[in-house]
Amino acid sequence: MAIAISEALQSQLNDVPKLPGVYLFSDHKKKLLYVGKASVLRNRVRSYFQNTPKGPRIQNMVNRIASLQVIVTQTEAEALLLENSLIKNNKPYFNVLLRDDKTYPYIKVTQEPFPRVLFTRRRQKDGAQYFGPFPSARVARQSINLIHKHFKIRNCDLELGTKAYRPCLQYHIKRCDAPCDFRTSESAYQEGVERAALFLDGKTDDLVKEISQDMEAAAKNLAYERAAYFRDLLGMVTAVQRRQTVASLGYDKLDIVVALSQGWKGSILIMAIRNGTIVRTSQFSVDWEEEPQADLANWLTHYYLNHADPPAEVVVEDGTHLDLLSQTPHPRQKHTITVTVPQRGAKKRLIAMAQETLRINLEMQRSEGELHPGVEQLTDLLELSSPCLRMECFDISNTMGQLSVASMVSFLNGKPDKRNYRKFNIKTVTGPDDFASIAEAVGRRYRRLLDEGTQLPDLIVIDGGLGQLHAAHQVLMELGMANHPLISLAKREEWIHQIGTSEPLVVDHHQPALKLMQHIRDEAHRFGITAHRKKRGKTMLDSELDAIPGLGPTRIRKLLLHFGSVKRIRQADPDQLAGVVGKKTAANVISHLRKG
Repeated sequence: MAIAISEALQSQLNDVPKLPGVYLFSDHKKKLLYVGKASVLRNRVRSYFQNTPKGPRIQNMVNRIASLQVIVTQTEAEALLLENSLIKNNKPYFNVLLRDDKTYPYIKVTQEPFPRVLFTRRRQKDGAQYFGPFPSARVARQSINLIHKHFKIRNCDLELGTKAYRPCLQYHIKRCDAPCDFRTSESAYQEGVERAALFLDGKTDDLVKEISQDMEAAAKNLAYERAAYFRDLLGMVTAVQRRQTVASLGYDKLDIVVALSQGWKGSILIMAIRNGTIVRTSQFSVDWEEEPQADLANWLTHYYLNHADPPAEVVVEDGTHLDLLSQTPHPRQKHTITVTVPQRGAKKRLIAMAQETLRINLEMQRSEGELHPGVEQLTDLLELSSPCLRMECFDISNTMGQLSVASMVSFLNGKPDKRNYRKFNIKTVTGPDDFASIAEAVGRRYRRLLDEGTQLPDLIVIDGGLGQLHAAHQVLMELGMANHPLISLAKREEWIHQIGTSEPLVVDHHQPALKLMQHIRDEAHRFGITAHRKKRGKTMLDSELDAIPGLGPTRIRKLLLHFGSVKRIRQADPDQLAGVVGKKTAANVISHLRKG
């Protein structure tokens, strides 16, 4: 043996039989580390302690092994079933099989009277429906946006069913039927949710049939607006269906499997084809243990053994080590899966298509990773349906309630977008009233964007606490933007406040999400202070020149354009001043500015 081990473990290794079965590794506290299977237990178990290349995860496990146990079986297929059962029941730390999709995005359809469609990375046993995993957060959020646009699923987080709320912007642009104001029934809303679930599950044939029937029924009842809605929905679904259809292949239940490796890391993509249509692609990240092809075969064997609806055929690039998959009947289906390695033809082209899809997905994930880390973390913390790529933050600056200026800064992908900075001279507020000043600035900003049809920011940020937050929200409600993502950041505690809860969101000071919030808040404060100082300076300047006899607005403007500042006007000689405003007025300027 090349690796030093204890005498007790060496003794156990010497007793391992040359038979098929399952082996279990434990640490010195008797905690189960790993469960594996082998056609020849002795060879497989002893290989862990040979000086051969191993992935970092497996090397770490080997260093912690203190004891082992073996269970002998009649066949390797029997060992596979036992291994699968032990992994599911004990969840050993180093068995990462079927757990590696945990960090991938899912779409969640909530279990409530008027369900919502949410982005999540946490798949829980809470009665909700989960669709995925999706290859990237961008793809998942694009799907959610498509559902909100076409299936009229609400994107608010209100608790519905007990009291009425004012319909938001989504209702007015016909993306929601306003269940918040009881303008649609629970059963009618649920029909839209069921259609969205069919769409997410790739069952577009059933969906097309259902929408066509509803469209014909609406037309017969002379409900032409509703019939037009179903017509547009049908067009969207059939367009997606055409993009997903594998032309004239006619495969009923077929999975295409490809994998790519980068060192000891691997990515697996499974493209599911049902009734001639690509219904979904699922992507998983894995850590290879020793040899990628053998590890892939082991991974796939367990994946399909636990699959709720396994295909009749799996098409792969390399069938090495996959004999066990093709020989073991599925526990629920009572049939084996055919493993095919195509050399040419349509299935070979499908392999190439899946490889290209996986390559593009990985590039997209790398692209997403280039975003400011706070953007994605903040999006997840706030459970937003789309990334908060564009954020706008408001702050108020004044001197004892005078000369109030509201600043608004814009961040794009976590960085200042100075072309879209704005400042607002507060016009309707008297005295030091930050709440009313915030309300005025927010109202002016988004009333204009709505009037112009300009794209709204993904997240609105207010510098302040709950008072400023609710002042901004009141204005947004009046504009039909009650459910638009809105938060505030309190200065002292650095807590994030949200509408609908008095409990703040407390983020660790070292987290990128809070650092991003502090950056945009501090930038809004800096921009606001600068704008306020300029206004205050201009006011003082104007009042000083206004007091000079013979100087009206036109001559003041001429002087400032010519000399650039009051200081230079004060330093100018009489002839220079006379050349701009005449001798008499020049004498008044010199007398007033140089007195004392």
